[in-house]
Amino acid sequence: MRKTNSSSATVSTRGYRRGYSTPAALRDDLKAAHRTSPWRSALAAAADQAAVIAACVLGGLLLIGRPAVGAPVALVAAVLVGRQLRALECLVHEGSHFNWSRRHRRLNDLLTIAIAAFPTGAQLSGYRESHLRHHGAFGTDDDPDRQRYRELDLESIDRTRAGAFAGAMLSRLPAYQRTWWRDSLQASPAIALLPLLWCAAFVAAPAWAAGGAPVAIAAAAVWALGFAVALPVLRFVAESSEHVYTGSDTVFDATISNLGLLQRALIHPHSDGYHTVHHMWPGVPHHRLAWLHRRLMAGDPEYAARLRWRSGVFTSPARGMRLT
Repeated sequence: MRKTNSSSATVSTRGYRRGYSTPAALRDDLKAAHRTSPWRSALAAAADQAAVIAACVLGGLLLIGRPAVGAPVALVAAVLVGRQLRALECLVHEGSHFNWSRRHRRLNDLLTIAIAAFPTGAQLSGYRESHLRHHGAFGTDDDPDRQRYRELDLESIDRTRAGAFAGAMLSRLPAYQRTWWRDSLQASPAIALLPLLWCAAFVAAPAWAAGGAPVAIAAAAVWALGFAVALPVLRFVAESSEHVYTGSDTVFDATISNLGLLQRALIHPHSDGYHTVHHMWPGVPHHRLAWLHRRLMAGDPEYAARLRWRSGVFTSPARGMRLT
């Protein structure tokens, strides 16, 4: 982590205030929003895995059987693989908050590890420790997200032009990915390499059964492109869009919701874009975030007027929005 001068250190060692009061009229809605459903999360993770397997096997079959058609299909399939693996990472994030099952925490962790963490190489316990520091020490020098924002100077990225944005992201991506792999391997090299085993068992083996060794190799290549290229890009774009620490002194004002169609469909799956709601109430599971956002928009003028959000990847955060 970079050193700070005395004035910035004074600010960064003091945690941000929450900056928002729960509306009394919506307390019943908030209580309802906190209800977890482990089987709903498990089905979502199973669907994510099934989409990865189908995309890889289809891409592999077409690459071998019809290369002219298979090449562009395989590229699209690799992006889909990255998107679905990102969705599984979002469900690991859910598990870190016990949002699969709050009452049955062992079940929460067992399902999260088996269905979401295994295919992505995430270590639930290590991620939980780091991520809960982000929530508990938000805005301080102990906030791992703020450390990353400083080290990579993420707030200076030009979002007004697609070319400038892409250049800024690509120039920072190697350092970002090195840090990600360093932290993963230091936490547990064996767990970090589990995705290779998952690929062999759930991608290469079905592809081999469908078309032999050439198709298995091609399907594994589609998975590798999605895992090693598409996933880091999508993760980095997502994580760089969630906060603007500069000029803010509350969690509410420093948090950005990313609610554009492309963001919700590709970059922030499982309602990950409703980041302000998540930071205000981390115990609300993914399948209730959008619902709670709509209830707040309709029932609390302060939330609607103060919410900081983006309508697209290449836009600056706006203040306030209308319910649509």
